[in-house]
Amino acid sequence: MTYPLSTEVTAGQPTAADQYNNLRKDALTLGNEAADSLNMSQFLNRHFEFLDIQYLATNRLRVPYSNAQPPTLMINGYLLQAAANVDLPANQFSGPAATWYIFAVRSAGSTTFTLMVNTSAAEATDQRLIGECTWNGSSVTVVKCYFTPIVVIPVADYDSGWFAVTGGTLYTKAHAMGQVPRMVFLYWCNVANGAGDTYLVTVVNTTSPSTNTVSPMYFDGTNINIKTGAGSGNSTLMAVTVQSASGYYRVLAWK
Repeated sequence: MTYPLSTEVTAGQPTAADQYNNLRKDALTLGNEAADSLNMSQFLNRHFEFLDIQYLATNRLRVPYSNAQPPTLMINGYLLQAAANVDLPANQFSGPAATWYIFAVRSAGSTTFTLMVNTSAAEATDQRLIGECTWNGSSVTVVKCYFTPIVVIPVADYDSGWFAVTGGTLYTKAHAMGQVPRMVFLYWCNVANGAGDTYLVTVVNTTSPSTNTVSPMYFDGTNINIKTGAGSGNSTLMAVTVQSASGYYRVLAWK
């Protein structure tokens, strides 16, 4: 598809239906047919940027404002942006313990928004549900913004799989990441498929009897190295509840 469909016109040029219709397509659906594309209002209907909710004593809430990243969202087809901190008025919570829902509210004649709370999560006209908080009957205890990104740990860039280990041995794993890993975890399990109790390995015992514990792992831009200890019963794992001189290790690493 060629975009835009419309072309420039010159003074005195007669108005053509195709030109008008192409201008309309360009504006609404980026030149696409209506059957093939949402219009811009539909596409941006749940748009938001830089919106967070903070607790503001006493039992009040705030959407904080930043000049560099002003809170922005669409409500009922209207593009709105805060020009200052947006604070919930005082004395909005009452009654027994409950979950209260937080709404951004559009008012006619304003390009910003206000806040309100309700024990119902249903959006009314000119309202946008943006979060929730816990009311314990006397105070707000937990505040949650639905737009706060949830941090999810990505799949590891390197996974060694489970491999058998014994004491007093150096294990070298080529991670092929082309750089020093930013994060590396070493796990221990008592069964080869990792289906048993799993422990994060941070120290092993280097001598027997147990007199000296050290971190067993080091790495660079090429390899991840694990040197198990020499302790008779805790050279591969030294934890509060379990100690071992054998078992299975697994290395996970991220760029």
